[in-house]
Amino acid sequence: MILDVVEGALLVIGCVFVLIAAVGILRMPDLFTRLQVTSKASVFGMTCIISASALHFGDPAVTTRAIVIIAFVVLTMPVATHLLARAGYTTNTPLSPETVVNELAGHYDPTTHTLAGAQPRTRTFELGRLAAVVGKRIAELGLPAGVLIRAIHREGGTVVPRGQTILEVGDRLDVLAEPAELVHVQEIFQAQVATTATDERDGNPS
Repeated sequence: MILDVVEGALLVIGCVFVLIAAVGILRMPDLFTRLQVTSKASVFGMTCIISASALHFGDPAVTTRAIVIIAFVVLTMPVATHLLARAGYTTNTPLSPETVVNELAGHYDPTTHTLAGAQPRTRTFELGRLAAVVGKRIAELGLPAGVLIRAIHREGGTVVPRGQTILEVGDRLDVLAEPAELVHVQEIFQAQVATTATDERDGNPS
């Protein structure tokens, strides 16, 4: 009796999730959201249905086959979904107008058909006496998101950079940044404070 209830519950749950996947294909606005619905809901629904079948027959051979089928689908469905989504993105399949964030924007190279961002580059900046950032904390610099100060070389030693670390004259900073952010980073570290001209005749500011 209990086994029949478990089988029935698994069948109902499995059918509900398969139905959700089917409705999702009709309701979702673009390829990528449809793939998300079908890859998750359909796999879970199929797992429940096949598990109910294995419980119903109670045969070790059937159970073994059920486990193999479930493992095969669970292992291959994410890969197939990923490849379909990748193919859709590289062929400029339109996104839904409701899409808020496209994290892959600018990371697709149409010549090589690869999805990869530009490799971050390390630049070293040495702070002179007139550097505008001298005396400021790292948290106050307004560095772009993703820019990382890897190390600060100071007086023969190395300082681990933290948000409250104050920059000093003579510091050499190893900065890791994407090529698109390098210009902004250079502007920050190479900016200098305005100097006041001194009248050589009397030594007073002019």
